[in-house]
Amino acid sequence: MSSSDVKTTLQEALKALYHHPDQQIRKDANRWLQEFQRNVDAWQVSDSLLHEPNTNLETLMFCSQTLKTKVQRDFEELPSSAFISLRESLKNLLKRFSKGPAKVRKQISIAMAALTVHVPAKDWGSGGHLNWLRDELGTTPEFLPSFLELLEVMPEEAYNYKIAARPERRRHFQKELTESVEIAFNILSSCLAIGDLLEQVGLTS
Repeated sequence: MSSSDVKTTLQEALKALYHHPDQQIRKDANRWLQEFQRNVDAWQVSDSLLHEPNTNLETLMFCSQTLKTKVQRDFEELPSSAFISLRESLKNLLKRFSKGPAKVRKQISIAMAALTVHVPAKDWGSGGHLNWLRDELGTTPEFLPSFLELLEVMPEEAYNYKIAARPERRRHFQKELTESVEIAFNILSSCLAIGDLLEQVGLTS
């Protein structure tokens, strides 16, 4: 089945799950969707639908939850070379959904946070993952909601055992976060300064 066919079938299954009056058809749709989430093709299909401009909310929610779960549990399905493209895709999705829907943004934030658990800080460039995230999201006022949500969920993901990280890597990540506390406070101070500036010029509601 081609990627295009899988996308169509996925959207039809979601429509059946949420709207079809026949209980058996809903069960069959749910079974297909669960099987899809276990398939390696779920990476590309979910990512693609999240980037498409006309994807409906039900599909956005399902695909964001699927992508989050794949990063948490199935990251080792991907070749090591996929890290950069996955990071860039999640970043662009955080930018796209910075103003909502909030539930979709939350799932993408958790996926990005899970990625920081899997991938050592040194692989994120000079200054580690926090500095990379700040440079990519935290310096642009319109993306602050996504960036601040990331700062909130990263410590939570350090102790989230749904993430299939190796024990040694999890310990290293917890150490990285502890060592980055000062950086995090400096970043938060900068974010607050941006928020104050926006209020002064009347750009906040």
